[in-house]
Amino acid sequence: MYLNNIFKLGALSAALALAGCGGDININTGSEEVVTVPSTPTQSAQELAYSGFATQNTSLSVDGKEVWTLSGTLVPSTESATLGSGDTGGQDANKIVLGNDVVWELDGAVIAGGDKENSIELEVRAGTKIIGGSDSYLVVSRDSTINAEGSETQPIVFTSKESALGQEGQAGQWGGLVLLGNAPVNSCPDLTACDAAFEVGNHNYGGDDTEDSSGTLKYIRVEFGGFKINDTQEMNGVSFAAVGSGTVVDHLQVHLNNDDGVEFWGGNVSISNVVLTENFDDSLDWTNGWQGSAQHVYIRQADNGSNRGIEADSNSDANAEPQSLPVLANVTIDVANGANSGGDAAEGILFRKGTGAHTYNMLVKGDVDSGECLEINDDNTVLSAEGAQLTMNNSLIDCVEPFKNAKADEAEGRSLSLDVEAWFLAQEGNLTGAADLTDYMPNSASVALTAGAENLSNVDARLEDAPYIGAFDGENDWTTGWTTGIHDSDSTEPQALPVLTSCPVGTTAETVVAGIYKDTNVNLVCTLEGNVTSNVTLLAGQNVMYKIDGGAVVVGGDNSDSATLGIQAGATLFATDNSYIAVSRGSKIMAQGSADYPIEMTSEQDVLMGAEGARGQWGGLVLLGNGLTNKCTDANECDVAFEVGDFPYGGNDNSDSSGQVSYVVVKYAGFKVNDTQEMNGISFAAVGSGTQVDHIQVHANGDDGVEFWGGAVNLKYVYLTHNFDDSLDWTNGWQGKAQFVHITHEDGSANRGIEGDSHKGTGDTPMSKPTISNITIEPGADIENASGDKGEGILLRVATAASLNNLLVQGRKGAEATTESGECLELDGTYAELVDNVNSNELTISHAVIDCNEPFKYSSDNTATTDAIDVETWFTAQSGNSTAAVTITDGIPAVTETQLIGAGKDMSSEDSFFESTDYIGAFDGQTDWREGWTYSPK
Repeated sequence: MYLNNIFKLGALSAALALAGCGGDININTGSEEVVTVPSTPTQSAQELAYSGFATQNTSLSVDGKEVWTLSGTLVPSTESATLGSGDTGGQDANKIVLGNDVVWELDGAVIAGGDKENSIELEVRAGTKIIGGSDSYLVVSRDSTINAEGSETQPIVFTSKESALGQEGQAGQWGGLVLLGNAPVNSCPDLTACDAAFEVGNHNYGGDDTEDSSGTLKYIRVEFGGFKINDTQEMNGVSFAAVGSGTVVDHLQVHLNNDDGVEFWGGNVSISNVVLTENFDDSLDWTNGWQGSAQHVYIRQADNGSNRGIEADSNSDANAEPQSLPVLANVTIDVANGANSGGDAAEGILFRKGTGAHTYNMLVKGDVDSGECLEINDDNTVLSAEGAQLTMNNSLIDCVEPFKNAKADEAEGRSLSLDVEAWFLAQEGNLTGAADLTDYMPNSASVALTAGAENLSNVDARLEDAPYIGAFDGENDWTTGWTTGIHDSDSTEPQALPVLTSCPVGTTAETVVAGIYKDTNVNLVCTLEGNVTSNVTLLAGQNVMYKIDGGAVVVGGDNSDSATLGIQAGATLFATDNSYIAVSRGSKIMAQGSADYPIEMTSEQDVLMGAEGARGQWGGLVLLGNGLTNKCTDANECDVAFEVGDFPYGGNDNSDSSGQVSYVVVKYAGFKVNDTQEMNGISFAAVGSGTQVDHIQVHANGDDGVEFWGGAVNLKYVYLTHNFDDSLDWTNGWQGKAQFVHITHEDGSANRGIEGDSHKGTGDTPMSKPTISNITIEPGADIENASGDKGEGILLRVATAASLNNLLVQGRKGAEATTESGECLELDGTYAELVDNVNSNELTISHAVIDCNEPFKYSSDNTATTDAIDVETWFTAQSGNSTAAVTITDGIPAVTETQLIGAGKDMSSEDSFFESTDYIGAFDGQTDWREGWTYSPK
């Protein structure tokens, strides 16, 4: 009997334990009775938390999580609270929490709360993913809020169902996020009774509460949205409709949206740390009286896929109040090339329809095929600009097509005009010129780092102090960790160049005979010749080359008929024997290569099957600027004739811009006209500091590698190989800067690594005084080239001044002239002003190593003359200099070479152009900045 009772109790316990499986359970104990146990199904934590306002999509799983579907209008609940613990959300009265333990699906229009009734506080936990289908979007009604606070490591992601399921994310796959507020909007004549209808779904917005709050958005990513209903109704990534200043928006990205990235209809909401990438229409759009602020905004457009970076309106009715009058600061806009599929060209900023705005530290960078970067349009906006409701200060425009003017047009109802360039430059701190960026980050020499407006918080309390132009300070990248489409593509293979089927406008196609070129892929050759008086862009393609023919190809007229020659990354140009490129004063070249796809300029022989490249087979590249040169007694009336072609150069503007030359390799140029007229690889004639020059190589030129006649252009990452005469030559008042220069010579076919001059006339100004750091020179052997010049290191003469720092000269070594270099450092004191510069410390060398058999040459053939300088004594008396023996391989020292590594001077503390270094020479022993883009001499 005792054992039977034990059995009965055990069976009952087992039955109770199984009751959670569902259904009643009958237990026969084998004797007196049958026990019936009713079953109560056990719900999961998610079912308990979410089933009151959502339904589980049992056919779908994303990221290994359940998918719960939201649909219709979310309203308060009178049931008991279902809020879970940990990552699990739930509902408590009017508060709904979307936990990150599941993935949330939007089914159609999901609306948080009714319009000013049944209000909802929608909370979204960090790390939550919300997905939408083709007709889905999320709306936060007036008086409801969304509190979505992600983090750098756990952003909240709104994305498409396709992307969530591992398919390709594309623009327009779902809708977007819509916030509706009670703040003012100028489309309502009476703000106390304002019910403006949102353009999709007719949801109401607007009111008279400037401080209204629609909640918080922090570390939010919205991607692949913007479905289109019709030609006038499309969804933005995030829509702020009359949203008030009580709303917090910080760290927001909208990526690949099919309409605008973010758009504001009135309201006072402010945004900061915003990333808008590859959006189809306008990245940042406002209208109807937005008076909020935006700071630290990065906009990157898609080539052939975007319209404007900023499109700014107020109202077609000039009397509509409030006027759009936001405050913007620290915005970087990377303007794309081409036009989107709607036919809209990629452009920078358009101010129109009477908008006002106060903008500071704006940076707009256009590409070779970008549209205008700054435009003002219509009478009401002209009045805003002239009346100081529309202002720009401490901003930088770096564009091929920088400005578009407001013009009177009777047919369009416009009677006022505005010279936008003059308006821009008349305001405090504004600049046009090279931004000097790597991707979106300013390099250490960029003017953007030092030219920004200071004390912004005093200008407007909503702004932070950020005294630099653009969205980034050059060191801190606030986009890392939470964004998409920026950093996750850094390690991918470069996209292949396209196959072109026709030549660009401005060039003519030539018949290509099979087998004529070494590159058998080439079946399209486009010729550029004559005077280029309208913008031409040489498009890169894997099957195309560009022929420079007919002598001088001259870009623009002399400070008239200005034009821009754009050259895309990866383009190859070759020139016939008597041809070269000259960029006139007032015109530009935008040769924007890349490490993966450098631009190559070479000779016809170098590309023809059966021929070989050699020195002097074509001319080279000539840039003519409006900078200062001591060849002119009056800088305001300066027309110096260039030594080949008599093109004029010179002026009074050392900040002038001739465009950009980046990742460009020039080979086999430098033809000789006569004994005094020869072409350099790249000639900088009075070129200003607004020109960006970096990552250039000149190889096997028939005369100098690069030469400067005055001006103030700066250079970085310069590789000069096997050039015939002087590799780096300056004269007539060059006052620029250079860092990271490597010079190598071919024995018997070179002269000096550096030849530095200024002027012969007493007192000519400006005096040449460049500042150079981190240079390695490997001069050739002391045997004559074809002109009778021997291989030497540095000659400073003819009244030049200079500051040379972190310099390494290592000559060939041997027992006789045929196996060793000539003198490695010489000063020619023939002209008294050079001696004066030495004595006054206007000519200095510091932290330098001379490693040569013949390290120095006295400054006069007769050491007893009064103009003599003991070069060795002068050199060794200065800081950090030595004649130590060092070991380098192809210019690069070992990291253990203590005579060089750690022995340098940090020039960045003296001039922000220079990158911080602690080593002597062009290389740090670890990184070879030539790798991938340069030509390696055989």
